[in-house]
Amino acid sequence: TPQSTTMDPGPGGPNTATTPSLDTGSVITGTRSGTSRGSRKSRRSKLIKSKVDKHMVIFDPPGEDDESEYPGVTIVEDEEGVIEAFKKINYYMTPRMSQATREIFVSFGGSNMSRQGFISLIAITDGFGITHIFDVITLEDALWDNGMKDFLEIAYNEKVVFNTRGAKDCLFNCHGITYKGMFDLRIIEVMERGKIKTYARLPHEQAVKGGISKQIVSKKYLFTEDEMISYYVKDASSLRSVGSELDEKVWRSRKNGVDDKCIKWMVEYQKFIITLWKNFKFGDEKKDLLYWISSEIYNAMFFDKEVRTYDVYEENDCTPQNVCCYLTTDQPLGGVRCEMCMRMLPVSEFTKEMLLKKVPMGCRLCKLIEVDGIKVSKPPVRIARKKKKKKKKKKKKTKSKEKKVRIEGEEDESSSSSSSSSSSSSSDDDDTKSKKSGKSGKKKKVPTATLR
Repeated sequence: TPQSTTMDPGPGGPNTATTPSLDTGSVITGTRSGTSRGSRKSRRSKLIKSKVDKHMVIFDPPGEDDESEYPGVTIVEDEEGVIEAFKKINYYMTPRMSQATREIFVSFGGSNMSRQGFISLIAITDGFGITHIFDVITLEDALWDNGMKDFLEIAYNEKVVFNTRGAKDCLFNCHGITYKGMFDLRIIEVMERGKIKTYARLPHEQAVKGGISKQIVSKKYLFTEDEMISYYVKDASSLRSVGSELDEKVWRSRKNGVDDKCIKWMVEYQKFIITLWKNFKFGDEKKDLLYWISSEIYNAMFFDKEVRTYDVYEENDCTPQNVCCYLTTDQPLGGVRCEMCMRMLPVSEFTKEMLLKKVPMGCRLCKLIEVDGIKVSKPPVRIARKKKKKKKKKKKKTKSKEKKVRIEGEEDESSSSSSSSSSSSSSDDDDTKSKKSGKSGKKKKVPTATLR
């Protein structure tokens, strides 16, 4: 909150003004000489910390005193909690703040999220690891009027989501909110498929380029949550309940507050979004613009329609045409409506017979779905990575010396044997000498000490 800006002489001189800092009202001088930059070692450590990207610990494990399974998560069920929560979220969203990430993670939970369904919970996780789960059913208008509507309609904050087409349709038709400013990881993954490290082999297809048939990474279909986990998450068992769906009764029930199953599902889904986000690199202005425009077009597919069909041509995993912006944000304008998927598409997606109204209108993708059908989702096979064998260094051959081991009771035997061997050897030597002396004719007396 801004305080009085009176010109007080600071430590740098009479012309320096003091302004309150963002922390706790401490004074920061306006001159450079009054502030200490610290030692070279401390500056280097700060620089290294600022360069560390995507190192976030969102959910701390429960301690000994913590009774809840997720102590880092707060559930907001009253109006005062909404006001306090959005004070922290809006403070984080200011560009002057130095945080670990500039992205903010959002997920929606509910049953049949569309203009015919409802949203039960909204989870928001900021870059500091603070997670809030808002109860939409109990709060109702108190949630939208105290910050949630402004937060969702702001286009410049980077909200990282996964497949929120149905949520955008529900927000506009049921609550009158135009949801903006999202980075949808489902469509971003298709744009970057084949350029990121995976833990399973990606699907391939035959393609002819320059008269030569090659195998390239297939981008015909979008991945579901389970497929994303198997391809891009190292430890798939850590995200256990992302693919499971809850019943409408579980999402609506508020007997003892929000059901634990719903909280668990929302927390696991936030973990899923954060682990996926770590695989992608954000920060390049051109790429971020392409990601943003592609995500906006993808999430507006159901929102733009006056009438929804809820059939296979509308809800499928096929990559939609004219959505992914690979080089430029310019997309061909849609002038003709497809009678199958009810989308406005350019003329190039239809044949001459369709344009002359001799055949019912159907775009290229809908005709392929009609003929080939939808893909059958198969669990991808994990890549069995071979471990590199360490080369063993060849040791030089050396004669092994036998180690003498002493055993109790063998000392005397060894000494007696050595003495007997020495006496026998000495007696043999004396005999040989006596034989030689006998030949020569001279006899030498052998002392008795040696014989003993």
